[in-house]
Amino acid sequence: MEKKLLAENAVYQIYPSSFKDSNGDGRGDIRGIISKLDYLQSLGIKLVWLSPIYASPLFDMGYDISDYYKINPLYGTMDDFDELLREAKKRDMKIIMDLVVNHTSDKCKWFEEAIKNPSSPYRDYYIFKEGKNNKAPNNWTSTFLGSAWEKVPNEENTYYLHIFDKKQPDLNWHNPHVYEEVKNIMNFWLDKGVYGFRCDVISIIYKESFEDGGKSRIGAPIGSEHYVATPGCHQILKRLRKDTVDLHNGILIGECFGSTLADCKDFIDNGELDTFFQFDLANLDSALINPRVNTKKFVQGIKDWQNKVDWNGNYLENHDQRRSVGRYCTYKDSVVGSKMLLTLVYTLRGTPFIYQGEELGARDYPALLPIDDSRDCVTKYIYKMATSYHMPKKMALKIAMTKGRDNERAPMAFSSKEGYGFSDPLIKPWMPYNPTCKTLNVENEEKDEDSTLHFFRKINQLRTVSPSLCYGTIKFMESQKDVLIFIREYEKEKTLVILNMTSKKRVIPNYDSYEGKELLLANYHDSYSDKLRPYEALVYRIK
Repeated sequence: MEKKLLAENAVYQIYPSSFKDSNGDGRGDIRGIISKLDYLQSLGIKLVWLSPIYASPLFDMGYDISDYYKINPLYGTMDDFDELLREAKKRDMKIIMDLVVNHTSDKCKWFEEAIKNPSSPYRDYYIFKEGKNNKAPNNWTSTFLGSAWEKVPNEENTYYLHIFDKKQPDLNWHNPHVYEEVKNIMNFWLDKGVYGFRCDVISIIYKESFEDGGKSRIGAPIGSEHYVATPGCHQILKRLRKDTVDLHNGILIGECFGSTLADCKDFIDNGELDTFFQFDLANLDSALINPRVNTKKFVQGIKDWQNKVDWNGNYLENHDQRRSVGRYCTYKDSVVGSKMLLTLVYTLRGTPFIYQGEELGARDYPALLPIDDSRDCVTKYIYKMATSYHMPKKMALKIAMTKGRDNERAPMAFSSKEGYGFSDPLIKPWMPYNPTCKTLNVENEEKDEDSTLHFFRKINQLRTVSPSLCYGTIKFMESQKDVLIFIREYEKEKTLVILNMTSKKRVIPNYDSYEGKELLLANYHDSYSDKLRPYEALVYRIK
């Protein structure tokens, strides 16, 4: 692994609107992040990834960028961002930006000019096509439901492509000017001192053809075989590394939307990405209501990705994924379960990614939010579609909240007092507080030595001082299908990890054969018994 920082440290993701409000408007901001850098430093965090803070109408919470060179005024100013970089550097921390270059906002000046003037050079920045028989150019569907094509206003038979919402038109990467624009954007932020980028849906930027789509993978949009991990995408990433990222000794993390294991392996083996996010393991809970991850499939999936891809991005939560407590472990066993899940993320081969609040064992909302309190366009889409088919509103809301993205975007809790240390208690936050904040907050967990927060510091510290956990090979041992046992080995150091992924007791096969082992970390207080307890996690150094 060439990037030492990315090999030896976890990446902590901040969702700016929900992290810390500094000016009392009920929304998190850059100065709020600055005020909590000492907290992040106390956790042992060195790499911080910010979800988008660029100028944006926030239809999709910043994943619809209107100006790549400006800071959204709701988050602060460019001076604030420069101060964030300086303060982070003082603490030996680096900032990773989120970058969206598959599409822009429809309020981006490029798109506004393309719509206003068909002869404008910006017209070719996007993908415009003539319709067929007064219908869309092909049968492609959007990930946000419906056609991936939107008719251009005041034009007889012209459509533009949007793999996501119609307010997020796709860029045309066949146009060399688009490449130059993105290269300049990346250089602008890298010159400022950011460490690199997490690139949103980077695997779909290059559309190979515009033929009708065939039968797609379950959950995949129709037509995706024409734009997921295409040869053109690989070529673009290689050029961007050479022309921008590598010149600044930076990093490139890719969200590989729709990509298979083989696709992601190519991104890593070809040196195009330093690590990546895949969705195979995140999408195992397919039920519409109260989904739970199938533990055996989850364990097998982990083995497949770890054995076949050299450097994974290991995550359970982010701004698009519901909280892991409740999905991967029961609420009844939430404390030991959250610790086991952190042990999993930190001991697999690859880079651990932690989402704000995960260090506390944060949970989803315990009750449904009224649809008017939803801030997620996906939640609203699903609710609208379900009710249009005359589904009862309560059932529609349950499905929308399950498949939507509001749960994970609730404000961060730093204290147990009103406002929870996020904002002024007299101010209504941009999203409702989660009632669990009364107990699951930094202040409470600092006082409790058995808390998830204290365990987080231990597992984070353990990884930074363990070469085998940072760089070692991984070998899975024989076990029951819902138990993970593996050895990480680097030079003369061996680390044994034993994880019970279920709420049932399990036997450790050949436990006594691991001679000379020293217990480094466990998520239960008392000593080991003859069986693994629910969600038990054990980390040993093999002497």
